[in-house]
Amino acid sequence: MTVAMICLAVAWTHEARAQWSTKWLSVGRLHHPYFSGGAEPENLADQWNWPGIRPGTANNHWKGLWVSVKNYTDENGKTWPVRTSHIGPRILGIGEMFDISHELVARFEAPVVTVDGFETFNRPLFVDRVDPNLKPDRMVESVINTSVGITIEKRAMQWSNIYHDSYHLIEYVFTNTGNVDDDEEIEVTGQTLEDVYFMFLDRPKINAPSGSWDNSSGGMAWGQHTMNDAVGDGLNDYGVDFRAQFSWLGYVPGKGDSYSTLGNPMWFNHQWNSVQDDTLGRLGGAHFVGTVTVHADAEAHAPGEAMADDPAQPRTMTYVESDWSDITTGNDHTNEAKMSFERDWIERGSQGNPIQVAPPGSNPRTYPTHAYMVEPDGDFVNGTSDPSLGRAGGWGYANGYGPYTMAPGEQVRIVVAEGVYGLSDEAAYHIGRTYKLSGADDNLKIGWNAARNEPCPVDQDGVDGCVAMTKNEWVMTARDSLFMLFERAIANHESGLNAPHPPLPPSRFAVTSGTNQILLEWDTFAGGEPSHGWEIWRAQKAYHGIITALRVENGIAVPDSSRAYELIAELPPSARSYTDTEVERGLSYFYYIQAVGDVNNDPTANTPTGTRLKSSRYYTQTYEPAFLRRPPGQQLEDVVIVPNPYSLSQDTDVRFGDQQDKLAFYGLPAEATIRIYTELGELVDTIEHTDGSGDEFWDLTTSSRQVIVSGLYLAVIEDNATGETITRKFIVVR
Repeated sequence: MTVAMICLAVAWTHEARAQWSTKWLSVGRLHHPYFSGGAEPENLADQWNWPGIRPGTANNHWKGLWVSVKNYTDENGKTWPVRTSHIGPRILGIGEMFDISHELVARFEAPVVTVDGFETFNRPLFVDRVDPNLKPDRMVESVINTSVGITIEKRAMQWSNIYHDSYHLIEYVFTNTGNVDDDEEIEVTGQTLEDVYFMFLDRPKINAPSGSWDNSSGGMAWGQHTMNDAVGDGLNDYGVDFRAQFSWLGYVPGKGDSYSTLGNPMWFNHQWNSVQDDTLGRLGGAHFVGTVTVHADAEAHAPGEAMADDPAQPRTMTYVESDWSDITTGNDHTNEAKMSFERDWIERGSQGNPIQVAPPGSNPRTYPTHAYMVEPDGDFVNGTSDPSLGRAGGWGYANGYGPYTMAPGEQVRIVVAEGVYGLSDEAAYHIGRTYKLSGADDNLKIGWNAARNEPCPVDQDGVDGCVAMTKNEWVMTARDSLFMLFERAIANHESGLNAPHPPLPPSRFAVTSGTNQILLEWDTFAGGEPSHGWEIWRAQKAYHGIITALRVENGIAVPDSSRAYELIAELPPSARSYTDTEVERGLSYFYYIQAVGDVNNDPTANTPTGTRLKSSRYYTQTYEPAFLRRPPGQQLEDVVIVPNPYSLSQDTDVRFGDQQDKLAFYGLPAEATIRIYTELGELVDTIEHTDGSGDEFWDLTTSSRQVIVSGLYLAVIEDNATGETITRKFIVVR
């Protein structure tokens, strides 16, 4: 990429972020940012992160939402043969989409999670409104006007129940209001909208760490090797009865000669958004992603009127080559020729490679799908064809709903679920590791018991839940897992959004480093004490829990299993603290706590019974390390400030992680007061150090929570026991 292109991309990103606000749904395994403009264009944020605890796990590269109308007369009296309001996949939607409101709504307040007094988080979280009657645990609720006079009410919903936390249920209500901008005035009155289509575009990619091939196949990071298939399009039913498009990672040319890339085995040291030394063979992409239509109105109707689901929707189910410039770039609601071309594609879908709009009379549920273009025999387990079909950008999919006739005030309601699902973390590690140790034997049978989530002997295949399959066969079972997830989402919608809730998490979870122990404390919400108790989980060295290579012995990497989370305590419901003494100096520790309820007997929304529901780890996960602190210093002269100078350009390890920037004071007395002054003697902040250790940290903000600027600062440190003081200077460079 040239310098000019980089500058343009940076400016474009800043402009979009200034235009649209972002709210995250991140209390389950699937994390996704929702933009106030109605969709998430390319390069503005990682999308479909699954599992959310892992770095570099984005599974979608861009999204688009288009609203297209025929014979539309605008507010100036001009009649357009076709008028389309766009956001995405690459355009920002500025001037075509208008955000009216954008809120994150929660069923209860967000728990406060701290490590050594500092809040710890991975995704930005600011709850705008608490609604105790909310059916999901979290919801992003948005209202968007469009330049064609259709107002969009969008509700993206997430549940933290582990059986429902890998999909988001998204309801769109489209209303013909005649409001074409961001104020309350109605500009277009009395117009019935003709042949209205709602088009949704997606560019899936399966887990961004493309460096699993020694960073030699970066195209994985934008979906170059993604396979896209469909169910409900008339080609295959795969034994299910719904309409969906779904994707997975296919064969990677040049890499599949050494080992099968299906499932993305983590093989070499790599660099792209992933974890150094994650080289043990773990399957980094043993999952499928996709979109299922849950409900689509048969026709427009008055507000509040129930309408039957139309199985003929989406009318268009098609693929799109991601660098097809006629469709994916330069979309503009003032360009009549381009909108006419787009409209032909919206109504008829794609055809062939090189790609083109299907001819009139074609089935808009495109046949064959992209996956069957790649592998016509459907043998995806043993596929050896290039999913890109020679197109470096790869391929995505699109769903179009219409045509609708919408009188003034009439609505159309569409509900979809977007999800990611596949092998468990434990299965992905064991199967991938066994495959690598075999020397990439594609015929090797590997035993796994999914019910027990543990390995089993191959010779026990078919006995008591044990199944033996090859690595590739195991990866392709993820399709069935995604379908099961879709069926749960559909059942949840049909139940009235009544999927059972797990017990409430703690309202506060505080982890405090000590000199010979780490203290965990928590509070509950009113009435939120769990019926069964608490579980505390811990990992060492990194928050993500990925087992990496510790060292190599006799040519074989030895796993560092201490990085995996382990259950370290099971406590009664009345417990409010736990002291972790099984810790070593020089190591970092990460925790989460789960509330455990009674055995679930509620099968609503296809929720399995007979197991205990637990609060989501994502409510209390720590992303900053806790560790054994130094004992207090013997004299004030021992105090040092680290790093000094402090600079944002320094390595994040020096800056204590990339979530919060901190300055450290080492060698303090057991109890001390630290006063921070500017070079001119203005008091910036006062820190009371009272934990008895020799360590204290400061987040470089003033007492009024403003970030300090670059400059020279003075720290006056007072020993509270003796009254003695000492002054240290430090420099901040931003």
